[in-house]
Amino acid sequence: MNGYLIDSNILINSNRYYRQQFFPVVWQFYLQTPDLYMLDRVYAELVSKDDSLGKWTKANYKPKLISADESLSEYREVNHYLSQSKLWTPAGYQEWTDKMEKADPWLIVCAMKNSYTIVTDEKNTGPNGRASDNEPKIPFVSEHFKVPTVSFWEFLKQKQFLAQ
Repeated sequence: MNGYLIDSNILINSNRYYRQQFFPVVWQFYLQTPDLYMLDRVYAELVSKDDSLGKWTKANYKPKLISADESLSEYREVNHYLSQSKLWTPAGYQEWTDKMEKADPWLIVCAMKNSYTIVTDEKNTGPNGRASDNEPKIPFVSEHFKVPTVSFWEFLKQKQFLAQ
């Protein structure tokens, strides 16, 4: 493994539950973890909002950005799986395939290409029997492509984080 790619939901939830002014140790941990990277599409999603998280992201994460554009062939492979697996209806998989700015599939393809682990709080749920109208979930699709995912708490455990 070459490092971790962070999903936006990790930072959004951290901003909600561990606000920077009260839990600076969490935010310093993100910045001081040398193998924690952010995908350019996650960055764009977070800085598009003019809030404290967007400002923090803009001020701190530019040097740790990973470009999604270098993973186009893997992106096509994931899109092919989504559309041909019959696990999702077009209403479900088009949430990913029709929106190039959607970060979720790009997280998977960049992790696949570069041997990263994705840090996400999405649950590993997928279609049960019938094709789903819901958009795919990162852990479910990642599992198909053998891309590891970890939750926020598992990430903290792996990095031996201890708030002091």
